[in-house]
Amino acid sequence: MLRHSATFFSWVFQPLLMPIYGALLFLNLPFYAFTLLPDSVKWYVLVCNLLFTFLMPVVLILLLYRFEMITSLTLEKREERKYPIIFTSVFYILNYYFLSRVHLPAPYMFFLLAGLFSLMCTLLITYYWKISMHMTGIGGLCGAFLLLGIVWPVDLRLILAGLFFIAGITGSSRLILQAHSPSQVAAGFAAGLLPQLSLLLLA
Repeated sequence: MLRHSATFFSWVFQPLLMPIYGALLFLNLPFYAFTLLPDSVKWYVLVCNLLFTFLMPVVLILLLYRFEMITSLTLEKREERKYPIIFTSVFYILNYYFLSRVHLPAPYMFFLLAGLFSLMCTLLITYYWKISMHMTGIGGLCGAFLLLGIVWPVDLRLILAGLFFIAGITGSSRLILQAHSPSQVAAGFAAGLLPQLSLLLLA
């Protein structure tokens, strides 16, 4: 039962879904920069994220699996993660390019850029060590909204509590499934969290 629950949470909070979850949270923030966005722009943001950060990476992974270039759809082997991450980074760049054309609020665009940087860090680390990409994804969301809570006059305590709770569930799930060691889980979370908070260094 415990392993079934861990598998469920690993799929629900997988890294490819984090940009979509992030977009949904950003677009529904009670702050004028987002509340004033037309519905057409909000739908554009969601469609771009769905296409470039989820559907295209999923199709790529399925093709790699179909042609036996990877042995598992969950990319369990460290050596098999490099090419999916490289191509996913390209898709992230395309996502940023198309979203930059509609002049979205700066905090959201920084969220996208920091997420791309986290992905590149994960790629470099993957050459030498297996890191938890699940934790990188949820760590990015935690870092983004922690930053917003510091610099914006908006009460985000409920959202932050929920995100850190999800991070705990996700990390525990990866440990229960023995997909990662505690250090790999912690490193993955840091790889997502710290780039989002890096804007504080410029303040």
